[in-house]
Amino acid sequence: MNRGGGWDGRRRLPGEDRRSLRLDPVTVDTVDGNTWDGLALVPHGGGDRDRRRLAVIVVHGSVGNYVSGVPRRVSHGLARAGFTVVSVNTRMANYGVFFGGGLLHRTPLDLDAWVDMVRRMGHQRIVLLGYSLGATMVTHYQALRSRPEVAGLCTLAHPLSLPASLRRRWERFGATPDYEAVTVRALEVIGDSLDDDRGDDEIFIVERASGPTDAPLHGEIWTYRTWWFSRGPEATHAVSADHIGGVRVPVALIQGGDDMIVPLTDGEELERIACAAGVPDVRHETVPYANHVFSGRDAVAIERCIAWLDEVILGGGRIAADRAGR
Repeated sequence: MNRGGGWDGRRRLPGEDRRSLRLDPVTVDTVDGNTWDGLALVPHGGGDRDRRRLAVIVVHGSVGNYVSGVPRRVSHGLARAGFTVVSVNTRMANYGVFFGGGLLHRTPLDLDAWVDMVRRMGHQRIVLLGYSLGATMVTHYQALRSRPEVAGLCTLAHPLSLPASLRRRWERFGATPDYEAVTVRALEVIGDSLDDDRGDDEIFIVERASGPTDAPLHGEIWTYRTWWFSRGPEATHAVSADHIGGVRVPVALIQGGDDMIVPLTDGEELERIACAAGVPDVRHETVPYANHVFSGRDAVAIERCIAWLDEVILGGGRIAADRAGR
């Protein structure tokens, strides 16, 4: 494995997925000196060449990573369907938000590195697929960068605004400290280094942040700096409503019908904003009975992703019709 950001097809991971896929550990180096890891899932020879030549970069959600949960299930589902997939970590993965490294406004540097690596793999067309927080990240990224290699955005459980979503949840459960108190304390701790990537910081705990009890399960851990740059009142890069209109590639919004974290109105409003701004093709779908992590409904979500990739990205209804005919 090339730790300088290349791609080496010689490495393998054990498991039944080897029957239909080649699984390759990959890493990238960012321009600000970080190294992130990921997993390339490459279909074996044969199958649909158009699907195999398209690369899908899958970006994790909050406190997520590339080998578990929705990113894992979606990545394997798409790869088994014949798409080349690279499921990736960023500085927001795992414990980055707990210990100060997860600064959301710096994630375009991570996605730059992953897009560049996938280009080195030989792929000229790339779809960015983001789940939850990852949906916010890919939307902000493409609106900011307008990378010509990116042919579309596919998002799952896409929040309209991360700060508004968290504030609504904290108010619902009576979180302690509340949003206003954390805002005040964050400004006191960070102080004059608001525009810097490093400076004073502290870890803090919020009780009843995601549920009605004081049990650890319902608490959240942050540092003031990571909270400020992803959920604070001035974290405009975390508000997809402000950025989706600047995306100039097709967008899929696949939302859960029973998502208690991202309400149905978020997807509806994102669709409205994108259409009004002239985004080339906006498809908004709801997976019935699906919660935020698509428990038991991930197969349906994957089917929706595949259908969108075939119809919108790979050439309209022609490819889908040809495949059905074969």
